[in-house]
This record gives sequence, structure tokens and C-alpha cells, in this order.
Amino acid sequence: ATTEIYTLSLHDALPISLRYELPSQSLQTSAIEGALSGLYSRMGIRPGWLETVTGVKARRVWASGEDPATAAANAAQEALDLAGIARSQVDVLVSTSVYKSQLEPSVACHVHGRLGLRDSCLNFDVGNACLGFMSGMGVVANMIELGQARVGIVVAGESSREVTENTLARLSQPNADMSTYKDNLATLTLGSAAVAMVLVHRDLSTAQHRFLGGVQRAASQHRDLCYGGLQGMTTDPTRLLAEGVRLAKRTFDDFRSDRGLQADRISRYALHQVGRANHEAVIKALQLPRERALAIYPEIGNVGAAAVPLALAKTLDQGLASRGDTVAMMGIGSGLNVAMMSVEW
Repeated sequence: ATTEIYTLSLHDALPISLRYELPSQSLQTSAIEGALSGLYSRMGIRPGWLETVTGVKARRVWASGEDPATAAANAAQEALDLAGIARSQVDVLVSTSVYKSQLEPSVACHVHGRLGLRDSCLNFDVGNACLGFMSGMGVVANMIELGQARVGIVVAGESSREVTENTLARLSQPNADMSTYKDNLATLTLGSAAVAMVLVHRDLSTAQHRFLGGVQRAASQHRDLCYGGLQGMTTDPTRLLAEGVRLAKRTFDDFRSDRGLQADRISRYALHQVGRANHEAVIKALQLPRERALAIYPEIGNVGAAAVPLALAKTLDQGLASRGDTVAMMGIGSGLNVAMMSVEW
């Protein structure tokens, strides 16, 4: 059965600002293929194949020495400034990134320290693969509804540099073959980004954006289709796409039924961005109007937990959503898990 992520009314928790930071460095897909020239020559792969298949032309990478936690803190400060909220007012900070340079302390602890938040401000990580940011929104919103917090920040700071470099080194070995390449293909679409959202009690908001809640479904029998770590990410891309889209279709039907949302009431869709095949498959299966789903993957790639909120932020920056528009945030994460929620902006 469908599981409600947000079981409360969410009458009082409002998202009021959303900001992001992107690395200045861009890594072109052609450069990745250049680094794999030996493998391409042995396997008879023509240059340009990776971009043709994935639709990813480039991805951003942090410069050596740059820290995604610092970028997440910078995005959080920008979001606080935009909202007119002081750091002394923040009651809880939740970090949701897939990337972690270490097991402990938490990423949230690093962001908390860089922001200089007060010692009574809770800080902790929430992990749910590429759905982490949405899960973090639910945690903070429910805390506000329960009266445990009045101001919360959700952040994600993703980095693809280390995993990409490790994967390229592995694929450059003489024993690498087509099977190895396909297993590691998803890693070569990864990018880097940092995103932050401020949620507050409605008494503190002048924007009055509404967080409408959402639903999630799991198909954990497919938990072996994707494994990720700092050394690389291996997937069964064909089955992962098929099962993910199948689960997304069921979840979307329940989401619209539960929220009473007809298709014409959803103005925009902020989708998790993996690549062309995934983006197009979700649009087709869910019968979404293509023009309502902004594609950011061609220049940014797959930025993990930052992908859905970044797609929302880019949609807002480009003036594609107006006051009162309903935006559906939708993602498929390894596990398999699917989450779908909506905000009225």
C-alpha cells in the first residue's frame, strides 16, 4: 500500500526560500571520453556515444580543495538572507546529500559550524539516496507542525569529483571491457551542486508558499539494482529504468488521487534528473506535458539529492512558475523508492 510521508496537515509549515550554488568548473562529456580513448579503441566505441546515449553534455565539479559542505552552507545563508531570517532563529538543520567524505561527524555538523548556528539548533543527516532532500523537507515540516521548531533548513551538498576520478581510473585499466563500461555508465553522468531550502512556521512567512505534502512507495525487492560509493556506482541500467518507471507510475496515480490533483492543476514538474532515457521514460509513462518539466541534466548531469530541488529552483529562476502555481516534485531513488510531493508557490 502507499505510504504517506507527511501524515500531518502541514497547515503551518511553509517553504519560503530556495537557493543553490554550482561549481564554476565544467567537465565536458568529450573530456571524459578522451580519458577513455584506450577503452573506446579496444571496444570499437565511437567518440560521442556517451553524450548521445545519456544526453549529458557536461557536468559541474568542485575545484580541488572546494568543499560541498561549505557550498551548502553558502546556499543556506543565501536562502536565509532571501527569507529575512536570522541565523539565531534557526531551530533545526538537516543535511540530505548522498555524498559524504567521511562516516562521522555528520555533514549537518559541518554545515552547522560553517553557518555559526546556535548550540541549541538541532543538526543531523537524513539519508534516502536521491530522494534525501524531499525526505528532509518532510522531517522539518513535521517538526514545525508538532511545535518542535519554527525555522528549519534543509541542505544537500553533492560532489562527483572523487567518484568520477576513481571510475575513470578503473575503466582505463587494460582489463576493462564493455561489461565494465556499462556497469559504470551511470557514474559518468554524475555532477556536483549544493542546494538549501528554508521552511518556517506560517507566522514568520510573508511569502505564503504552501507545502502540500506527498506520498512514497517502495519496491525494495529491487534494492540490488544500484550500488553507490566513493569508488564508483554500479547499476543494472535496463532493469533499474524499467522498474523505477513502473513504480513511479503507480506512485503518481496514488499521489494525484490522494491530493485530489487533476493534471491541469499541476503547472510544473520538478523531476529528478539522471539523463535523457530516464527523463523521457518518466514523461512518457506519466503522460506529462514535456514543456512543463524543465530538463537540467544536459549541462548539470545527475546531482543526487540536490537534483529535485535544483530543478525546482531553476524553474523558479526562469520564471516558469508564478505565484499560486502548483509544482510537483518527483524522484526515483535507488532502493527502489519513489517520492512525490507538491508545493503551491
